[in-house]
This record gives sequence, C-alpha cells and structure tokens, in this order.
Amino acid sequence: MTNLLQQAINSEDGDLAAKTIRHALGIESDEVANYCFPKDWPDTKEQRAAVISDWLQTEVRYLV
Repeated sequence: MTNLLQQAINSEDGDLAAKTIRHALGIESDEVANYCFPKDWPDTKEQRAAVISDWLQTEVRYLV
C-alpha cells in the first residue's frame, strides 16, 4: 500500500493518482474523488498528500 500512495503523491497527474488508489482499494465510483480533487493538481508532494488524505477520509464517510 505504501508504494501505491507514494506513486499517487509523486504523480504529476491527479486523475492518474486517483485511479491508482481507487483500483487498489476497489473503489468503483469516482464521484467522491471528483468532488475532493482540485482541477489543478498541486505542485508539492505535501499538498498532494493532503488532497489524497482528505479524499480518502471523505470516501470512508461516504461508504459508511
């Protein structure tokens, strides 16, 4: 799992980052990711990690 998160954070493409994590976790819908991810993918890894963290937390609330 760590490698997939690192790949997503290192990715220059937000859509690819979301797709990588969704596929690994078996998340079928991209509805929450589309809501959480900004149109412009952040330049820094710290900002990308924060976006991914917020998305996954929101995804969990959505699934419950």
